[in-house]
Amino acid sequence: MNNWEIYQLINPLSLHRLWVLISRLIRFAIVGFSGVFVDLGGFYFLHGLLGLSLTTSAIISTELAIINNFIWNDMWTFGDVSTPKNLVTQQVQKFGKFNLICLVGMLVNVAIVNFLVNKFTMNAYMAKLIAIICVTFWNFGINLRWNWQIKYTTES
Repeated sequence: MNNWEIYQLINPLSLHRLWVLISRLIRFAIVGFSGVFVDLGGFYFLHGLLGLSLTTSAIISTELAIINNFIWNDMWTFGDVSTPKNLVTQQVQKFGKFNLICLVGMLVNVAIVNFLVNKFTMNAYMAKLIAIICVTFWNFGINLRWNWQIKYTTES
């Protein structure tokens, strides 16, 4: 590590950017955690109370959680860099990207769980927890760069 890299690590501006990044990640995780309750609550309502099929209930409740997470992330996690609310087209595009990122995250999640369970005979719940953690970082990083377009550079 050279002097410039050390300076960048202790530079107050760099520390501020790091804190902002960590703060966003924490808010992103809290929003994601709230989405678990929306998903489970919606699933219970749709499947348990309304009697919709398992697959239909799972799809709708997952999409409800994605909508919940998008709204809260747009208002709270990335509220300081969000698109002005009057630009509906940009909001719809951002929501579409968010959905796509979540879909890819879901596929990554399933792949990680299957890999850990089948290759290492790991407990399925432990594998799921590891997959959730990995996908949280994936979803956060991709949304940070692609959807809310925040770039942290050494010049800024």
